[in-house]
Amino acid sequence: MGGWGMAGRLFLAYVVFIVVAAVFVGTAAFVDTRDRGYEATADRMLSVAKAIADSPLVVTAAQSPDPTLALQAYTLEVGEHADADFISVLSPSGIRWTHPDAAEIGRTYTGQTAGALAGRPLTEVAAGTVGPSVRAVVPIVDPDGTVVGLVAAGVRSSSLQTALDARLPATLALTVALLLVGAIAAGLLGRYLRRSTLGWGPEELAQRYGYAASALNSVREGLVLSDRAGRVVYYSDRAAQLLGLPSRQGSRGAVLPPTAIDDLSLPPGIAALMQSGRTVQDELHVTASRELLVSQVSAVPTPGRTRTRATPLGTVTTVVDSAELAARLQRIESRHRSD
Repeated sequence: MGGWGMAGRLFLAYVVFIVVAAVFVGTAAFVDTRDRGYEATADRMLSVAKAIADSPLVVTAAQSPDPTLALQAYTLEVGEHADADFISVLSPSGIRWTHPDAAEIGRTYTGQTAGALAGRPLTEVAAGTVGPSVRAVVPIVDPDGTVVGLVAAGVRSSSLQTALDARLPATLALTVALLLVGAIAAGLLGRYLRRSTLGWGPEELAQRYGYAASALNSVREGLVLSDRAGRVVYYSDRAAQLLGLPSRQGSRGAVLPPTAIDDLSLPPGIAALMQSGRTVQDELHVTASRELLVSQVSAVPTPGRTRTRATPLGTVTTVVDSAELAARLQRIESRHRSD
């Protein structure tokens, strides 16, 4: 990923996050919707089965010599109107009196019936003659309270699955929308980062910062950088020595959070100069222990990849000990004389 900019990396991380989140949330939502769908379908089938079991026609037919003749056409019609895949009326022993497939009439019902025979309606998800289905079984009770038959009503789970699958496009649409929003946000963020970093990537910035910090701390002059608001954001180790500032060795090259000049206990004359932002060359300032030559210019960066005109970032203030400078000049002059 060395060729990727910060915005590209953030967008890639965003895409991965959205995809993972969409899979997680989509799966959780689907499972929850499925469970709720099964529960709602079971309740609906229970209501249908109860309504049929409570019908006087069904109670009477269940005690007749030929319940199939009296109920087959009736249950087919009710099943069509109730949107049920099957409705079976059963004998107390579980023998089918009615079924959508006439070939199944007279055969034993394959689901649970014990609870219904005890007078307790039940619901379940089970495999039957029409395949896996959500079904309800309720007792048919005569006026004396005797269970004279059972009613089973159900919907194939494949039919329910089709309804659930219809929700998937909404989840996918939400995921695509989030990705589009992320792409727009990443594009805007990328433009901002390119302007802020002059088009350099994170590795390039780290490398350049390392070189710059090493270079700034290796020169004999003290360097202080201030932003456009007049706050100090950097000073070199040498500047700390000359100006009596706290040493910041080992603290990432003396990079500071933006700090007001008045909070650094600078010599008053130098503090006033830095606050003014004036451009000066070798201005003499006398402190308690030194005579310092101070120069100050606007900090104008080299135009970067994304801009052709550089905007001043603040000021650069250099501080030189005049005695050290005089000594250096004398050494240079002596060397030239000896040559």
